[in-house]
Amino acid sequence: MRRTMFWVFTAATLTLGMAFADGKPHKSSFQRYEGPAISVRPQRMMKVRVENGRLVPVTPWVQVGDFAPAGPCDPNEVLVWDHFGADANGNPTGGENCNSLFAPDERYYFGDAYNNPYYANDIETLVDSQYNGGVATSLAHAWFWNAGGQGNSQNCVVLVFTVEDLDTTCATDVHDIFEATNSAIEGVVLDYGSLPSSIGLGYYSDAVCLNPIGGLQLPSQPDSNGVLGGYVVVYASAFDSTTGTVTPAAGAQPMLWSPEITGIGTSTPKQWDDDDPVDYNHGTGECYNYAYNGLCQNMTNVTIWGGMMAFWASTGGCQSNNGDVNSDGCVDDADLLSVLFAFGGTGGAEDTNCDGVVDDADLLTVLFNFGAGC
Repeated sequence: MRRTMFWVFTAATLTLGMAFADGKPHKSSFQRYEGPAISVRPQRMMKVRVENGRLVPVTPWVQVGDFAPAGPCDPNEVLVWDHFGADANGNPTGGENCNSLFAPDERYYFGDAYNNPYYANDIETLVDSQYNGGVATSLAHAWFWNAGGQGNSQNCVVLVFTVEDLDTTCATDVHDIFEATNSAIEGVVLDYGSLPSSIGLGYYSDAVCLNPIGGLQLPSQPDSNGVLGGYVVVYASAFDSTTGTVTPAAGAQPMLWSPEITGIGTSTPKQWDDDDPVDYNHGTGECYNYAYNGLCQNMTNVTIWGGMMAFWASTGGCQSNNGDVNSDGCVDDADLLSVLFAFGGTGGAEDTNCDGVVDDADLLTVLFNFGAGC
């Protein structure tokens, strides 16, 4: 189904195309990108949820000055799913394991002009089922930013969602966050400010600690095909937190890597893209088979590729709670009073975002979520 109410773009006719049970044949323009990874950090971020196809803030904007240092929050975090090729600091590495001629941060993409601003990939399994339904405390992702052509710059906003269900049979777009009914769990909006075009420079990469917004919940229950869930990524030029409006980017695409190179979690070869046509909708003709054989001379078993993403999870300690301090399923007066009485303290459930102190951010988390679950 076509939606226009929460996107700003020129109307176009939606072509659903033919559904392919094994995924639409992959694209011949798949190619190695020889440019470097450029590490960037968001200026601010916000957690959001999806209500009837509309994005609703869960936290206020958290400014860059409140962030933890670049990279994963804590060296004791566990890398639970790696479709990225992340080192201990969340930087892309391991390219040389795919081909002896690769630099560690070299990856794949579909050429400078290709545009895929909205994609979804599956999380078949995490590194261990004990993390199913847990909270991702950090994530890493990488993308090619066209920005309308070489020499141009454009404001860059990236939205990352976890979803409970993602159909790897290519029959239904149950993951589509802009449909009234979808399987979205929650998401984070990362605002990077103005970024120059990647053309002639390099692709962008970021590893970010999500504790200031309480992390992102990971999918919990595998479907009948054994697929745990998935993640959805949107590349945009603006996000209006008041209206939930997302303004499309002039051109962007995910950089591509294989989970089989890292061996941390698994994924199927299916990926839903937004390229036929580019209309911020996933038709059944946009579910692709990303099985590319023979690309890694050093690792002949590598055949599955997809958008670069990695998730870390905490091994214990503080667990973010989105304002439900007493864990009774309802964010209400009791939670608000708990935060007020603990204000200025250094932890406990009242530290809703697990940043080590009970402060304004925790109070705002309760207020933003007030009434949820009640």
